[in-house]
Amino acid sequence: MSQNQTIETILNRRSIRSYKPDPISESDLNTIIEAGQRAPYVWEDCRHFTVVKDRDLISRLNAAAIKAGSAINKEMREIFQQPGFDGTYGAPCIIIVSGNEAALQHEAICGASIENMLIAAKALGLGSCWVYFVIFAFHGEDAASFKEELQIPEGFKPCAGVLLGYETEPFTEEEDVRWKNGVTFIKGK
Repeated sequence: MSQNQTIETILNRRSIRSYKPDPISESDLNTIIEAGQRAPYVWEDCRHFTVVKDRDLISRLNAAAIKAGSAINKEMREIFQQPGFDGTYGAPCIIIVSGNEAALQHEAICGASIENMLIAAKALGLGSCWVYFVIFAFHGEDAASFKEELQIPEGFKPCAGVLLGYETEPFTEEEDVRWKNGVTFIKGK
């Protein structure tokens, strides 16, 4: 069945967890950010995007997230403290999406922005992944200094991250079964 290009992009988008170190073009990055900014919102000034392309800063965020996330429970510790664990999967770019805590539904608004960015990335031939992992860095002892360094506005809470880059290996349909969730239809009489 032939579908339009937007539907094809949505149906073929997958979470990518292995990236080449190649930088993303400024044009593509700006398009992805604009797609995020055009997502539905309830309040003005309700979200903020922080684009991180500095490999050293990404490594420091990863280390802080591992440390803070490992303190949550035994299961997290076992995952995060595996040798060579990298919760950023080597992505050359991370967009941290923060929501204005005073805004109604700021986390849902951030989610809509993230989804738009993921779809835009796929349409541009980039891999992407919606991650919470990097947000653990904002729960550790360096949270305030990271918020300052990343210029996250006062009153804004980091909600999630978007990993972006060129995927190292093609993704196959067999690898992803998460979309096969239950659906209930309630029909009228």
